[in-house]
Amino acid sequence: MFRFTALALASALALPALGGCDQLLQHLDDNSTAAVAPEVEVGALELREEPSLEQLGAYYCPKVLDDPLVALGCNVALGSPPPKSQLVFEFGVVVNVHNPNDIPVPALDVLLALTLFDGDADAQALGAICVSLCGTDDPECDGTPRPGACLAEGDDVRSIEDFVSRIPELIADIASGQAAEELQKSTILAGGDVSIDLAFVLGIDQALVVFEKTALSYVEDYIAGRDPTLSVPVRADGTVYFRIPVLGRIGVDFGPFRSTWQIL
Repeated sequence: MFRFTALALASALALPALGGCDQLLQHLDDNSTAAVAPEVEVGALELREEPSLEQLGAYYCPKVLDDPLVALGCNVALGSPPPKSQLVFEFGVVVNVHNPNDIPVPALDVLLALTLFDGDADAQALGAICVSLCGTDDPECDGTPRPGACLAEGDDVRSIEDFVSRIPELIADIASGQAAEELQKSTILAGGDVSIDLAFVLGIDQALVVFEKTALSYVEDYIAGRDPTLSVPVRADGTVYFRIPVLGRIGVDFGPFRSTWQIL
């Protein structure tokens, strides 16, 4: 079986009759380059906006202490619980793509799965989101997935449906800011590299349920006058979907990429 670029195919079809199939196949073999999948990796996974640990402690203190008398000390030690609107988590992920082909390759969608408290069986939580990229001719693009986005066409590629245990809306949406500019990085030039820097917000209610599972430890530290800490092991997995001439729509998996968020 021969795989070749659309340009090589067009060139071959434009040839006059060469006197046989063998000559045509030889021409295709000599003047085409087999298309290959781009290379994808995660360059960063960082917490970019978060409440302070003291704010989280003040919010959770009356919720996680069973002793009413001890819970009375919450306001003294930490102050009044802050409103939920002040407990926003935003994280960013940089997806690096290299195109080894001698033709430009369009990127279609990005599937991202985030695991909070990775490795902690009691607190671990999974969120997943699908984002559709767009060209510079679509300035209104906001990442909303197109029909069929992040769905695999083969059994060896991840799709959004593989993350069936995800918490709905744990990753609530793509964050604003530079989103429009990053979403327009949808074409990787021949031999080129692109870094797509995407930021996401966690659903406040969903995130607060997850973080409550680890709150008792640092709440008790605050009540006792100790200096608390909170480390959040996280993991990113996902897929970038491309459309390549001849090969069609393909997905390239990335991850797992692990990091630790420190909340101070």
